[in-house]
Amino acid sequence: MTAAPRPELVDRATVLCRTGPAGAERMDPWAPWDAAPPPPPDKVLHPERLQDAIDRAIAAGKTRHLHLTAGEGEGPVILPREAANLTITADKGVRITANIDAEMPGEEYRRRFAHRFATSPECVRKIFEAICARRTITTHNSGVVRIEADGVTLRGLEIENTYPCDRASAAPPGAPRDAAGRFARGQHQAVALHGAGADRLHLDRVGLISFQDTLYLQHPAPFSTARSYLSDCRIAGDVDFIFGQATAVFDGCTIVSRGARGASTWVAAPATNIATPFGFVFDGCRFVQDGRLGTGQAHLARQWFEGVRTSPYRRDLDCVPAEVSGQGTISRATLESVGKCRVQRCVIGDHVATDPWAPWNDTSSARHRPVQRDRAAMRAVLGQWLDRHDVNLPRSADPWLVELSCDRVGRLT
Repeated sequence: MTAAPRPELVDRATVLCRTGPAGAERMDPWAPWDAAPPPPPDKVLHPERLQDAIDRAIAAGKTRHLHLTAGEGEGPVILPREAANLTITADKGVRITANIDAEMPGEEYRRRFAHRFATSPECVRKIFEAICARRTITTHNSGVVRIEADGVTLRGLEIENTYPCDRASAAPPGAPRDAAGRFARGQHQAVALHGAGADRLHLDRVGLISFQDTLYLQHPAPFSTARSYLSDCRIAGDVDFIFGQATAVFDGCTIVSRGARGASTWVAAPATNIATPFGFVFDGCRFVQDGRLGTGQAHLARQWFEGVRTSPYRRDLDCVPAEVSGQGTISRATLESVGKCRVQRCVIGDHVATDPWAPWNDTSSARHRPVQRDRAAMRAVLGQWLDRHDVNLPRSADPWLVELSCDRVGRLT
């Protein structure tokens, strides 16, 4: 058997030069680091007026640059597809905050935030009404800032989801709270920024803070990808706090693992399609912590087995291919959601385990999937099942998980 080639460093231009259907991406070179400075602001405003300014920009059709003065504004903020190519810059000290979690009932979302969208254009109202119509809003709708528009740039602001992980209905029965009233266990997803299928999303010097699911970079549709570039950003959280299906480069960012509530800690949870060349690429980043984690308590990533209910990796469970993943079935979209993460030229604190990759749930879980570094590792475990069900997987760029040319150091806060 031919040995797998040794991993090599990749450059950001190579990662971000393609977009579109997985395995059939089109060439579309994108180099935001070379972009010209934005034009003078069309509007200078306090952060509390940001949604109003976005709404007016959509109506005007010509606004390209909004600038925020120092202060704090309330979310949620929605940028629909009609807000394409908008740049939002900020003075030092600009914060956008909201307390929103995945288990929030839709009626509560309406009660708390309807006033923010009362005069918004139909394209914004449609998104808001769809969220309100849900029994619970889910992770996909818990963002403080939601960006559906292509070509958006955010520069210099901080976005925080202030949800304190205290919703009792989201915690297991009998789960204890800490002194601050927080649960360490349960479904406490609370997104700060959601790239909702947006392509060419550029975040520069942006701070993102939450606990679980801080940054969600979502594809525009199954079996496709979109691109994000994050430069000199600071992203903080605990559980799967950088996640999604999109392709993204994190260039010189600071990644902060939080141990404050005692939750298990994974930095990234990529759900990259097997045929998409790149998932998350961390280049020249610093992986630090908040001072609450011991040695080896965090992992760089676990591969998000998106949508799984019954895992074919559990040989004692009956699982067959189907259109939709459910009890006893698995869809092609879920099966191909392998997750790719590359960490190169980074500085990594000792809170990150020396074996930095973790499985998706443990072996006792019906949703278990082991760590998979490449296609060969997947077939080694799942080959018989794939052959038995006549499942042919697309070609894949390997490897899927890479730590390369990194410096491992001691305690890093």
